[in-house]
Amino acid sequence: MSKRYTKMEELSTADLGMCLDDVRGRSLDEMARMGAKLVLEVALGEEVAEFLGRNRYDRTDADRPGYRNGKRTRRVQVGSGLVAVDAPKVTGALLPFASEVLPAWKRRSEEMEETIVQLYAEGLSTRDFRRALGRLWGDAGLSRSSVSRANKTLHEAFSAWRRRDLSGEEVLYLFLDGVYLKMRVGKSPAEAVLVAHGIRADGTRTLLGVMLGGRESEASWKGLLEHLEERGLQPPALVIHDGNQGMAKALKAVWKAVPRQRCIAHKIRNVLDRVPRAHQGEVKRALRKIFYAPCLDEALEAVKEFAAKYGKRFPTACGILAKDLADCLTFYRFPEMHWKRLRTSNVIERAFREVRRRTNVVGRFPGETAALTLIWATLEQDRLKWRGVQMDADLLKAVVELRKEAFPEIDLSVLDMYREVA
Repeated sequence: MSKRYTKMEELSTADLGMCLDDVRGRSLDEMARMGAKLVLEVALGEEVAEFLGRNRYDRTDADRPGYRNGKRTRRVQVGSGLVAVDAPKVTGALLPFASEVLPAWKRRSEEMEETIVQLYAEGLSTRDFRRALGRLWGDAGLSRSSVSRANKTLHEAFSAWRRRDLSGEEVLYLFLDGVYLKMRVGKSPAEAVLVAHGIRADGTRTLLGVMLGGRESEASWKGLLEHLEERGLQPPALVIHDGNQGMAKALKAVWKAVPRQRCIAHKIRNVLDRVPRAHQGEVKRALRKIFYAPCLDEALEAVKEFAAKYGKRFPTACGILAKDLADCLTFYRFPEMHWKRLRTSNVIERAFREVRRRTNVVGRFPGETAALTLIWATLEQDRLKWRGVQMDADLLKAVVELRKEAFPEIDLSVLDMYREVA
């Protein structure tokens, strides 16, 4: 049989350039749909060629009758939406053609979503697409050159994404966090990947930045913030972070006037670490009275109660609570409808668990760009599940007005005596 050519191999250099140009500036959702459509159509073409025993334009074999007879559109649900796939039709064969790529009128969306993310992971190594796509088309596969081109397209898309203009993104709430991953071969230590995502004025979430940061130093975080500014991002109304000192210093250096909200989940864990296990339950309930009060005034009353009750028993815990406590209470200044989302950085923490699972599967990367591309792709895919916040004209106006106000200083003098204990 003559050499088989896939649809991707038949693309000219000019066609590939047009594909790359078409990807630039698009969201990952759109790119994922484009990629899923191309991959599925390649697989269907390979499947039909295997069934007929010949490629397109080869002569019909009398012992194996049958020929291609046009196409029909099949709609497939993937994680980023519906994709219209051109499925070839077969006529005149001894047996009816039954596709194993699309065994039913639709694939389960969860399976497709998992497969697309696996494609990203396997594509980064350029070694074995078959393992990632085996559930879709069994033994059929793509050539080595096709894998390389798909891998190049993905890297081009990531490069375009990290340089895209952010001047049109009206981000009200900016979340910053880092995840430590082993990204290099050998015994190299884990390195921090810095991530920025935000909530827009319409209440939806967007991923803004993914950057290698070494050890989460002030210089690293400052580099990320300045990179976002250079791409046009305006200062947000509030920054939510986990309390990393390098990040806090970078925020004061770049956006001194922007209020900060420190994640209360991290604060509660830090305080409880200084409390004997037998008493952690009651102390946790006292801390929740501070961070889940109906208003700021009642939260401050709960702080006084905490100091009076635990000051002598657990002075170190009170010192940990006192440190940056004002930053943990900033969310009370914003609309109550948004408090649940602003108190913590839990959304990105959950996404990081998925990132770790993906990177553990890959095991080793050919370079830091490959690792960052996988992290970006995984976070973008996970972003489809992130909940934003409810936003209407009144809520938006309230948040915008807060940008113009200087918050009055919160009186936490009741904890002053414990600040140096920690």
